[in-house]
Amino acid sequence: MMRHTLEKTGTVSVIGGNIHYRYYEPHDPDKAAKTPVVFLHGGPGASHAIIYDCLAELADERPAIFYDQLGSYYSPAELTPDLMTVDRFSDELLRLIEHLEKDKVILLGHSWGGALAAYFTIHNPTKVAALILSCPLLSTKKWIDDCNELLAELPEDVQKTVRSCEANGTTDSAAYQAADELFSSRHFLRSQENRCIWLKHRHKTAKQVYMTMWGPSEFSCQGLLKDFDVFPQLSEIVAPTLLLCGEYDTATPKTMKEAQQHIATSTLNVISNSGHLAFLDNNSAYVSSVETFLVTHGF
Repeated sequence: MMRHTLEKTGTVSVIGGNIHYRYYEPHDPDKAAKTPVVFLHGGPGASHAIIYDCLAELADERPAIFYDQLGSYYSPAELTPDLMTVDRFSDELLRLIEHLEKDKVILLGHSWGGALAAYFTIHNPTKVAALILSCPLLSTKKWIDDCNELLAELPEDVQKTVRSCEANGTTDSAAYQAADELFSSRHFLRSQENRCIWLKHRHKTAKQVYMTMWGPSEFSCQGLLKDFDVFPQLSEIVAPTLLLCGEYDTATPKTMKEAQQHIATSTLNVISNSGHLAFLDNNSAYVSSVETFLVTHGF
């Protein structure tokens, strides 16, 4: 039985349109008074829906705010490239926090949401009580290098298919999709029993946003995020920080350990037998790690 309730939904006016949010509170009034967690979904262009389905129990212990970034499924908008900057998405988050009249929040950002959470924290340190970077993109170059190292572990014919299709611009071909599926089964979502959950939400991704900001391949970036890198600023983060990644994640344990060395207030937890969707592959370990971190730091 859930021990929280959907208290309200609403929209916030941001540059370029309106974003939709959902605000949940624990039934226990003492828990409802705690610092809220804001969840930042991945993509770019995905939705908060799969995050809520997997992490809803975190709302039993403290207020939880889920929202779709502008241009995503529940916050539809026609986005031009000037509206797809990290600065604008960061400003959007600030407007949400101010709209809800919260002095400080805890941020939990997954994948691209982790990139946004880290960037926001660096530029708005007084607004962030604690930071959870879940399988985060922190440097596009490091991400691409890591993905290509993982690709090199696959059979030679799979590597050749990927290289050939990328060179020929045929990443929409059946051959490329099969190669990508093999890579994904090892490094994106390893749990076949939970695949139905991912497929339930996959169609909610705004492909135009994803393609413009990233592109068609995990092994290169032709989009607006091609130069993204917060590693030089990670040492500026002073809020208690939890770094999470899967054992076989594209946000690799190697790179997360490097990030940990830059954030003095951080701890790292590698979720066993998990890929990039660690909250699906090993949900109990993921939720336990988040809860332990928050309770340890008094949230």
